Amino acid sequence: MMAFSSYDTLDANDLAFLRQVLEEVCVERGIGVETPEAALVARSLVDWYLFGVKHPDQLKQMLKPLPDEPDK
Repeated sequence: MMAFSSYDTLDANDLAFLRQVLEEVCVERGIGVETPEAALVARSLVDWYLFGVKHPDQLKQMLKPLPDEPDK
């Protein structure tokens, strides 16, 4: 798990935006918003948002695992 250090703060608009993205991701993954898996997703969303990723689609993309390396 990554964690970015930031002195930025999140305001009500940021939190509402991130909550909306979290809810969309949870629906797409078929998980409840109050589950431990959703808490990990939320943490990653906040980290990426504070890192500078601000578009919903880009945030969702950052949550996807890296593809496996093709066999050589």
